[in-house]
Amino acid sequence: MELLAFPLLAFAPGIFWLWFFTRRAVYRPGPRRLLVYTFLLGMAVTVPAGIINAIFLDESVLDDTASLASVATGMLFVVGPGEEICKYFAVRLLAYRSPYFDEPGDALVYGAAASLGFASLENLFYILAFGPEVMIVRAPLSTVAHVVFGSFWGYALGEQIRTGNSRSWQTLAGLAAAAITHGFFNVTLFIFWPANVLLVALGIGWTLGRFAWARRVSPFRFRRNYPTIECPACHQSIIIISRYCRFCGVAIPSHRARTGALTCGYCGRINRSDASYCIHCGDRLLR
Repeated sequence: MELLAFPLLAFAPGIFWLWFFTRRAVYRPGPRRLLVYTFLLGMAVTVPAGIINAIFLDESVLDDTASLASVATGMLFVVGPGEEICKYFAVRLLAYRSPYFDEPGDALVYGAAASLGFASLENLFYILAFGPEVMIVRAPLSTVAHVVFGSFWGYALGEQIRTGNSRSWQTLAGLAAAAITHGFFNVTLFIFWPANVLLVALGIGWTLGRFAWARRVSPFRFRRNYPTIECPACHQSIIIISRYCRFCGVAIPSHRARTGALTCGYCGRINRSDASYCIHCGDRLLR
């Protein structure tokens, strides 16, 4: 029973938060499979992050007798930077190279996916080590905190997309902010855990603000790709969301009953009737 219950308990918060943030995401969302792959890559990079912690983090930092200085040093200079860099590369390795990574919100969405994949597998490790009761804190705090940390370097990547300039200092600044916030979060967990609640609340506000910014500056904000179809009666081109033909007035079948081709509203080329993305320009075909 535990073989099923523990993974479910570990991954359920991450899946919920992924749904929560992606709904506030983009005007031109990419394929779901790319989101899933990024989530899985986020899980995979827990391995190099764990190796970094094992090599550079003194085990005494995790003891109750550890001094505040040693805890702060380990969290701010090893755990924070190591984990955030690994999560960042989970996005750079795949999603960043995709043609669907084309608006500022994508950086935040895929950053959240990688962060939540990382946090979810980390949750499972904590459950196996300390028992399922650790999720009382990790589900509402630590899991979503990873999204907050990732939003700093996600925002930096989003700015690069918005301006069209690849500025290394901007990425480094985003990673530094993420690492410091991550390390500070871990330190407060050791010395005064109620501060975590305030930090996460402020962080969620910041992150939602970045998603709102991404929607405002999106190049697709005022563009909707509603493809056109052929009227079954008069054969004129009409927008797919039309209930009646504007030329002859005949009722148009629902999209499930249509069999004709779709003409992309962006590039004007033909696609199959069941296409969700234009096979020629990659733009999402809305219904």
